[in-house]
Amino acid sequence: MPLSLILDSLVRSIQVGSLYALMALGLTLTFAVMRFPNFAYAEYITVGAYAALLTSFWISNIPLILAASLGAAALVAWVTHRAVFRPLAQLKLSMYTLILASFAVGLILRYLIFLFVDAGGLFDKRIQVPLQVLVRTPNVVLTNIFFWTVPTVLGLVLVFSLLLARTDLGRQMRALADNETLARAMGIRVARVHDLTWLLVGGLAGVGGAFWGMYTSLNPLLGWITILSVFAASILGGMTSFSGTILGAFIVAFSENLVMQWLNFQFGLDFTFKAAVPFVIIILVLLIRPQGLSQFRNRT
Repeated sequence: MPLSLILDSLVRSIQVGSLYALMALGLTLTFAVMRFPNFAYAEYITVGAYAALLTSFWISNIPLILAASLGAAALVAWVTHRAVFRPLAQLKLSMYTLILASFAVGLILRYLIFLFVDAGGLFDKRIQVPLQVLVRTPNVVLTNIFFWTVPTVLGLVLVFSLLLARTDLGRQMRALADNETLARAMGIRVARVHDLTWLLVGGLAGVGGAFWGMYTSLNPLLGWITILSVFAASILGGMTSFSGTILGAFIVAFSENLVMQWLNFQFGLDFTFKAAVPFVIIILVLLIRPQGLSQFRNRT
């Protein structure tokens, strides 16, 4: 395979893997603390992307655009928690009921987004950030979006890791993830921790959606299309391991880009099969190693 194709695929894998890692951490946090996989998470990503788009019509400052997407998605996530998920959890319903509820919440949000986008003529728009080529070689081209995305996402992942490991809130989240009954007995304010968790989950999704909107054009299905790869990353991490989730995100990204590029070059496999990669990863992990990569980490 030519060097130009390898380098181009590597660049895309790093950029996309960073975004998958950021978004998958929020999904893993939901499962670890709230004990159910939230399919409405896809719409938090979409909300963040469109909040960034609307903000970019007035300002082109990337930090302010990211702040707007973080705030909008965090607010939507918190509202869905207060309006739907917390009342259902108080009824002591099963995880399967919460999963079905998350599907319903996701559908409601998705069609509300469709109505809003249709009314505003916002289909297939890109976030209005000036694109600048900062590095150009015969084999690879790097833009300002790449240099904003990768360092910012890795920085946010580091801050998230420090929050979990070094702060009272992080310790309380981990206590809830381990044993909610014991956490309540220790005097942890569970409702407060849940509220802050949902705000953090929505914020991670929103920033991920904003960066994704700089990477590609927006439509109301953006989050739903992305969520398959995000779920694959989280499942690779065992749904509860944050380090495993980050590793899983890059495995998914490299599979979708570098591996697909190689299969196309060597065997002529069409890139339309790229959408099947997350499904293949999810099925293989569930069949071969349902606990994901977390146990490998525990052994080291």
